[in-house]
Amino acid sequence: MTVAAETERDDRALELMQRAHELIPRGEWDAAALALEQAATLHQETGRAYDRARCLQLAATLRRSAGDAEHARLLVERAAAVAPEDDQLAVSIAAEQAETAFAEGRFADAVAAWDRAIDIAREAGAKADGLSAMLRRRAAARISAGEVEPASLDFDEACRLLEQSRGKVTAGFVRAEQANLLLQYGHADRACQVLDALKTSPDPHLLADVLVVRARLARRGGRIDEAADFAARARDAALETVAPVSYFAASVELAEASEARLDRTQAYGTLATAWATLGDVLGEGVARSWVEPVLASYRIKWGEPAFLQAKREYEARRRAAIRGETP
Repeated sequence: MTVAAETERDDRALELMQRAHELIPRGEWDAAALALEQAATLHQETGRAYDRARCLQLAATLRRSAGDAEHARLLVERAAAVAPEDDQLAVSIAAEQAETAFAEGRFADAVAAWDRAIDIAREAGAKADGLSAMLRRRAAARISAGEVEPASLDFDEACRLLEQSRGKVTAGFVRAEQANLLLQYGHADRACQVLDALKTSPDPHLLADVLVVRARLARRGGRIDEAADFAARARDAALETVAPVSYFAASVELAEASEARLDRTQAYGTLATAWATLGDVLGEGVARSWVEPVLASYRIKWGEPAFLQAKREYEARRRAAIRGETP
């Protein structure tokens, strides 16, 4: 290959990588992945092994994010096969192998891949934030595989790392994450133990996250009034600290509590209020993408006539409240 031809391929590969960078924020993940795959081919032709492996790994992440785990697995295995020795690249590839395996339900393979990533990261002197994140993802794979005790050890280490580097509040968020994950996989008693061991924090964001998990625990235990109280307090705390994700989660739990009481008007109204509030903070498009799917699920569950009735009743209540009347 002539110098001119190699330069032309390098320039084209760079254009494709820049194109992928432009497509990712727009959510065009398949197109971005294709651009990176094409760039990887050009890097192969010019003998740039690192750049080829990196493009393949990033393309795998995008394919998985777009829901094509099988394609992602093929890409990341190609990346692993051609990657030169480089600790950072090896961690990234092993982490993607783990996430792809998790997406395909191969939890034992996910744990094994996280083992590799974590071992390399430790040897390379990874910072607390990065190592904590990997430990928590391995814990998720372990809980999914039924390995609750090893997962608890991962969370314990993740908390210690973050408490030393960022303080107790940050570590508290990890405990809330652990409790939510345990609840998700049916370990409600263990989730309660994790939350009970967490000392009360004045941080409103952490309080909101903890109360959301407590609301879920109460609702799944049939304690609807208690769930509604936790959710309302969580929503207030999230509003205080301007934490949109926590506010949305609390609003969904509050709506679920109302729905469990067969108060569909209140359930609809809670989500309509959340839509408006999130729109003020994040913009109409983001608010719609978060809230609309929840409302759509209620529309399907209740049926169109009942859903529209709840909507009309909420709007009538709102108009009456503005006028200071009782509908």
